[in-house]
Amino acid sequence: MTKRMMHNIIAVIIILCVVVFFRLYEPPQKETNAGVQTDTTTFVQKSDLAQNKIIEQERYAIDPNTAALDELLQAGFTRQQAFTCIKYRKSGGVFRYKDDISKLYTVSAEDYENLKAYIDLPAKSAQSAKNVNVATQKKSNKPEPKSYEKKTYETKQIVKQDLNTIDSVALTKIPFIGAFRTQKILETRKKWGGFYCISQLKSLYSFDSTACANVEKHCYINVANIQRVNLNTCTFKEIQNLPASSYYIAKNIFDYKKIVGTIQNVTELVKNNIVEREKFEVLKYYLRTE
Repeated sequence: MTKRMMHNIIAVIIILCVVVFFRLYEPPQKETNAGVQTDTTTFVQKSDLAQNKIIEQERYAIDPNTAALDELLQAGFTRQQAFTCIKYRKSGGVFRYKDDISKLYTVSAEDYENLKAYIDLPAKSAQSAKNVNVATQKKSNKPEPKSYEKKTYETKQIVKQDLNTIDSVALTKIPFIGAFRTQKILETRKKWGGFYCISQLKSLYSFDSTACANVEKHCYINVANIQRVNLNTCTFKEIQNLPASSYYIAKNIFDYKKIVGTIQNVTELVKNNIVEREKFEVLKYYLRTE
C-alpha cells in the first residue's frame, strides 16, 4: 500500500466520523420543542396553583390596627395595600369596623370582599346593634325622672333711660355692655357733653352692632340733656374735643370770633362758611351762644 492510498483512507475515515457525529447529536425538531415547552408551562401552572393553594390555606385573621407588614401580606393584602394601611395607622387612623378597610384608596370593593373574612374586627351593623342594646339596657335600669311642675315667668318690661343721664350701675346691667364698655360710654359722654344719637357709640372702641342694639333696647336720647359749649366763652380745646370737630375747625371759629367779636347765632358758622355743613349738622347739638 502506497503512502497516497493511506492518506485517502484516513480522509474517508475522518469524513465518516463527522457524518456519524452530526447524526447522533442532531438538534430536536420544532415539534419536539413545542411539546417540551407545553410540558414546562403545564408544570409551572401546576406549581403556581399548588403554591396558591398553600398560601390560601395559611391565611389567618389579623387585627389591622396592630398587624406587621408580613402579617398583612399573609392575610391577603398586596404590598401596596399593606404599606397604605401602616401609613394610615401612623397618621393616627384607627380601624374600628371591618368596613373601615374599604376606606383605604388602594382597596377596591372586590379586594374588600376578598379580605373581610381575614379582618379580626366587628362588623359595623353588629356593633351598632350591640351599642343600641347596651344603651336600651342602661336606659331601662335608670329610675324614671321625677315630674316637676312647669313654672311660668313673667316677662319684665324694660324701662328705658336717657343715655345722657344714665349711671354706671344701670349701664353695666345692660347685656353685652359690662364694666369696660360702661367706662367708655361715661368717658366719652364727659368729653363730648353727651350723645345726640345712639349710633355714635359705634365710633367707640369695642362697640359692635350687637352692643349698640342692646343699648338701644334699654336707652333713649334726650338732646336737651347734652352739655353744650358756649361759643363766646369756651376754650380752644373744648371746641376741638367735640365730635366731628378738629384743630382746623376750632381755629376757624376762633379766627371768626376775632373778627365779629361776639357770635349771635350758631348758624353763622355755616352761613359764613366757617364750618362745612356736614360737620355743622353734628356740631349744632353741642354749641350755643348764650
